[in-house]
Amino acid sequence: MSATKKKMTKPVRQDPVQNAFVIKSGSALKNWRKDRGISRPLFAQIADCSERTLATYEGKTRLPAKFSRPVTESARLILALQELAGDNAALKDWLQKPNTAFDKRTPLSLIKSGEVDVLWRMVHQIRQGSFA
Repeated sequence: MSATKKKMTKPVRQDPVQNAFVIKSGSALKNWRKDRGISRPLFAQIADCSERTLATYEGKTRLPAKFSRPVTESARLILALQELAGDNAALKDWLQKPNTAFDKRTPLSLIKSGEVDVLWRMVHQIRQGSFA
């Protein structure tokens, strides 16, 4: 892939308000996911979409807004959790193991049931040093 093409797609954009990135293209999503060792099935579960949908959008030059937002939110959650886990393999295991902090539910089940706020609260508390 040429440098010109990379510049044209602008795959990841810094958001100055939130000082975070926004995934703008399918190739950026695919590369980002692979760089972090996140499989397509796992990312599809976290982003609440089918593997087929994810594969289709990973082939697009520009992600539609309706898909870009949940993908970016999912990527931000993964980044926060990886920061705490320190290891991609440890994160994948942690997501799928029952956790006493979540009433023996798996973190992935919390994500699937729309309770991502529980994980964000945990991330915030650990960052603040107050998670018990």
